[in-house]
Amino acid sequence: MKKSTKVKIGVGVIVAASTATAVVASGKLIEKVRHVSNRCKVKRFISDKFDGSESLLAIVDKLSDDDLDNIMNILNKIKSGKKRVSVYGDSIKDTTEDLKAKLMDLVDHLM
Repeated sequence: MKKSTKVKIGVGVIVAASTATAVVASGKLIEKVRHVSNRCKVKRFISDKFDGSESLLAIVDKLSDDDLDNIMNILNKIKSGKKRVSVYGDSIKDTTEDLKAKLMDLVDHLM
């Protein structure tokens, strides 16, 4: 095998290893940024809903990243449930108003 072929193979292996390392490092960096973002979101939620309770904020600082992920999942489920309830609430309100109008028409017709 020629020396130039060996050099090309060596350079190719180094490039592949560097690329793999960069991908793994960027994945870990993205996870870290996501966890920091989640921690800030939970702190903002506590500030808004619990008037910035210092004891709750201290608890958030001590939570693990998995615990914060679970809290974010719970908050997302609450948010989606709230949206569904508001959609159903609007539908029920419209139906009730229609029923009321029909009943009033019936009463007016009977009198």
